[in-house]
This record gives sequence, structure tokens and C-alpha cells, in this order.
Amino acid sequence: MAKVLRVVGAVIEYDGKILACRRRAQKAEGGKWEFPGGKVEAAEAPELALKRELAEELDLHDAQILGLVERKTTESNGTLIDLACYHVAVLHPPRASTDHDSMRWCTVDQLSTLDWAPADWPIVESLVSAITQSQVSQEKSHHADL
Repeated sequence: MAKVLRVVGAVIEYDGKILACRRRAQKAEGGKWEFPGGKVEAAEAPELALKRELAEELDLHDAQILGLVERKTTESNGTLIDLACYHVAVLHPPRASTDHDSMRWCTVDQLSTLDWAPADWPIVESLVSAITQSQVSQEKSHHADL
């Protein structure tokens, strides 16, 4: 039976862009992009784990957890990764990460151009799909008004 690892991630949107972080080369899935976050400790609520991880990794102490984006379980190197990703609001964007070698602010369209860790791909697909559906709805509404 595969081990299950519970993790949380943050979809941080600031100034119309979403934060993507690249894993350091020496880590598992090194060089891949992910949403910031980390492991949920035993008996820790996911939202509290995310606040703790954002404070540790990005020095974000004012993060507001707004709601669940998506929760998916994917397999990676024999481990099942149970990732719950949340929309997060911040007053100031992070300047550096203790856990990543690069950070990039992307539009939703740009997200799919990055080489994401397998656990984060379903979240990217969900965000792109939500924007696409919103654009289609707006176009339909616009044409109906004409």
C-alpha cells in the first residue's frame, strides 16, 4: 500500500498574477514548479498548516485563507500526494522563499507553460479551466446583449 502524504498549497494572487515557485534542485521533483505550501503535520488542520508554511517559507504572516481551489491525490515516486490548494490573499507580495530557488508571477495563461510538479498539475488545469469557462460565459453574455 502506497504511503499518503497530506500537503497544502497556496494560490496567491496579487496584482492580477499568481505566484509560482520552483523547487530547489536537491529536493524531490527538483526544478519543477509548484504552489507554495508544504506538509500537514499530524492532527493539524489544513488551513493552519498552510498559514504556518507560508510564514516559514515566504515570511507571510498576514495571509488570509479564502477557500479551497481544488483537492486532488496524485502518485509521485511511489507516494500518494493528497494536495489541498487554497486561494490566499496577502497585503504584500513575498520577496523571497527559503524553500525555492525561483519565484515567478504568472497570468493564468502563463501557468500552463511552466514545468509543474505532478501533484500541482491538476490545480493548474482547474485554474485554467475556470478562467476559460468564465471567458466563454462572458462572450455568450456579450453576444446575447447584441
